[in-house]
Amino acid sequence: MQPSTVPAGFLCDVQPDRDRVVVRVIGELDFGVAPQVAAAVDELLDVGFARIVIDLRGLSFLDSAGVHTLVSARRSADQRGCALSVVRGPGDVHRVFELTATESLLSFDDAGAGA
Repeated sequence: MQPSTVPAGFLCDVQPDRDRVVVRVIGELDFGVAPQVAAAVDELLDVGFARIVIDLRGLSFLDSAGVHTLVSARRSADQRGCALSVVRGPGDVHRVFELTATESLLSFDDAGAGA
């Protein structure tokens, strides 16, 4: 089994903030790193965070694996009675949700990331 490598420039930064946790995703959310983001969200749900905000403002690219990861994370949170929202990324990134007709499957909370 080969060790997992994370592309330079990708960051999945978890920041607890009072009653919620903010997951800032920076760089390219694609097939190569989507499992990392999914694992981070699963771990946060496992330890009991009831509100997770995924901040996409630092993304430069999003592919279908990234979209699938976010939609699956939302479903997983819903099944556990938790809230998961997403802060919109740049226009080109957000357009992927519109083109894939998945925008309605996520809860966008543009004020939820704070400063």
